[in-house]
Amino acid sequence: MPSIISFQSCIARPGSLLTDHLLAVKEAVEYFLKDDFDCVTVKLAGLAGLCHDLAKANADWQHYIRTPNIKKGPNHSACGAFLFSYLGYHLLRKLNYWEEKQREWLWLIHDIQNHHSMLGDLFNENWLTKYDWGKFDLEGMAQFIKDYYPELDDILLNERELIHWIEECRFHLEDVYDELGLEYEQWEPLPIMTELHKWRQLTTALISGDRFHVKKVETNWLKKKDFEKFLTHIEEFAKINHNHPLSITRIKAQQAVFSQLEQNPNSLFYSLNMPTGYGKTVTSLKMAAWFGKKQGYRKIVYVAPYLSILEQTTAVIEKLLSIKVLEHHSLAIVNDDPYQRVGFSQLAMESWANSVVCTSFHQFSKAIFPSRSQDVLRRAFLKDAVIIIDEPQIFNPDIWNLFLCGLEALAKFINLKVIFLSATMPPFQYGLKDVPYPLMVQGDKDYIRYSVQVTDEKYNEDTVVDLLKKDERETQAIILNTVKDAYLVFKNISQSVSKSYLVHGLMTPIHKKILIKNIRNELEKKSTNPLYVVSTQVLEAGVDVSFQHVARALPIFPSIVQSAGRVNRHMADNQLGLLTVFPFYRGNEKDTRSMIYPKTLQRITDRLIFSKKTFHELELAELVKVYYEEMFRQNSYETALVRIGDAYEGNWHRLSEISPFKEQYFTLPLFIPFEPEQSDLLESVSLLKKHFKVKSPFEIYEKYDDYKFMSTLSFEERKQFMILFNYYVLNVSVDTALKVVSKEDYLEKRVPILLDTDAYDGTLGLKVGVEDDQFIW
Repeated sequence: MPSIISFQSCIARPGSLLTDHLLAVKEAVEYFLKDDFDCVTVKLAGLAGLCHDLAKANADWQHYIRTPNIKKGPNHSACGAFLFSYLGYHLLRKLNYWEEKQREWLWLIHDIQNHHSMLGDLFNENWLTKYDWGKFDLEGMAQFIKDYYPELDDILLNERELIHWIEECRFHLEDVYDELGLEYEQWEPLPIMTELHKWRQLTTALISGDRFHVKKVETNWLKKKDFEKFLTHIEEFAKINHNHPLSITRIKAQQAVFSQLEQNPNSLFYSLNMPTGYGKTVTSLKMAAWFGKKQGYRKIVYVAPYLSILEQTTAVIEKLLSIKVLEHHSLAIVNDDPYQRVGFSQLAMESWANSVVCTSFHQFSKAIFPSRSQDVLRRAFLKDAVIIIDEPQIFNPDIWNLFLCGLEALAKFINLKVIFLSATMPPFQYGLKDVPYPLMVQGDKDYIRYSVQVTDEKYNEDTVVDLLKKDERETQAIILNTVKDAYLVFKNISQSVSKSYLVHGLMTPIHKKILIKNIRNELEKKSTNPLYVVSTQVLEAGVDVSFQHVARALPIFPSIVQSAGRVNRHMADNQLGLLTVFPFYRGNEKDTRSMIYPKTLQRITDRLIFSKKTFHELELAELVKVYYEEMFRQNSYETALVRIGDAYEGNWHRLSEISPFKEQYFTLPLFIPFEPEQSDLLESVSLLKKHFKVKSPFEIYEKYDDYKFMSTLSFEERKQFMILFNYYVLNVSVDTALKVVSKEDYLEKRVPILLDTDAYDGTLGLKVGVEDDQFIW
């Protein structure tokens, strides 16, 4: 049995005394909270910082940290929570603030308990148990604590008192649970959400204080002179691109936006509603720079739904502003290689420690509703930021209002300025008390880019070729609602045309990226042979591609508008572009739209789109407003706001489990060892392959399957390797997965490899899954 070590001699890690770490975290917590919380809460949270790793003084834990061949030590978090519960209670009693601050006391107990794990519910009392106090230098611990908290000078810290505390604490917990109960009172979502953000700000102070002392992380805040440079760069960009067909229109649009902005510069939220292709992204960045220069904001965070939009916008921002951007999403590279886009560690990436950040809906939602302790790091450097949210209509409508309420509470608490960007803006009044100030740009009637033709004639996978050839253009795309629809249409089209592409969600990330890159290259060429692209919704939102003709299988109205944004996008063609909307019935019988979209939204769409045979570009913007008004009139989607009360009462998982996307079905991961041609065009993948000394997907999987190799990787190295690995991973329906691999493969490997070489094709993607009518981005 390891011998007890004097508390002053205990270490937090090799080369670092435990007392130094605890004091550093205490001070960091207090500094983080001092401007936004009262002095008693700050003092209590500082004590939580002092206690969070106090249980590392356990003789067994000290033996583990000092013995190289021991891989894991005893859990110290629960015991630290127990010690804080005892000391924090007595501190509040001494300060005469127990009644007012018992809620914060409970919150901090659970923050300590969960500071290396998931953020659990408040009713978990696993921490409230008997510990082996004979393995601690309690006397040394007590003296250390009293040196910094003289209010606890007469509090005994011995085995007898700590054992007695178990029953006494249970009594106090019941009182706190009662205080948190909302069932007998009327409550409003926004004030309760604000209280929950106070809790998670305490969590952020503790977690960032702990993590950043282990590995120092700092951020770059933007200053007024930086924003002035940004504004200069944006003006220069406009001059360089003055020959663009839409240049005058875009300049006028920006002028109109800023004229409106100057009439109301102090709103918390703005909705920037501009037609696709009018320069929403550039205008929003100019707004962010204006807020930074005029109002003291210090950071820009751009948020988008899909990786295709994120990576595209990151490149635009870096070129436009001449600044390095930190990307945070599932396929972002995070090492310190000087050739990488951002030389930040994993910890710096997760804390968004950069002046400009591009991140996904998924990652941003975790900042508002964190599920792991590590997730709160996103909030460490988020104060005074301008948040740009692109394509917000893609959010799952079931949780849209909940997301808005969470965002509003956080924005008011840490001074965020929020800009929503879309050509199809959803309603805000059901989720926000402070609704966005609208910045509206109407389409320019002198620059009509396309017309919309609507037919009620039904087409199928065989006859739709005739629809495309009826008015054949140099570049054409057809967007279908399911992968199987796209697969069948492509098989027919590819037999009758010389140049065609298929792109859908049953293709690996690396395969899709290469295909979209190749399609862009083809669109830039002038060819005598027409180009045909068959796609699911992959091309619909945010991908900067432009076709002379897009045929869209009837979806719901916002998808029609998004598809229209791929038609003659930059007015590069002399001929008016064309969007054709048509009903698609597979096999002349099956309306596959109903597999994807709710019947209520189909009915609203049909009533609007079949009201005329032909629409011009400017009419769509007005119709989409009518669509959303009717959609939310029929269902305001406010039910999800009940989750806020549930979380306040202790069930935090009711918020942390939400997803910005609506899940269509359960999926399983599958590794596809397919290497697309020209994969070396993706610099990020090539660098990772070189780093891990692999040349093929099979070699990547061999390393993944090698326990010795994986166990030697550091946390950051493992993260990098899994980023490379996931470029070749598809998430497919359970039925599809079990057609090509066995249940045993999943139990053994977690992510099994597809060994059937006929199941995946370089042109068609995963052929097996198309029969399941999957709808995957």
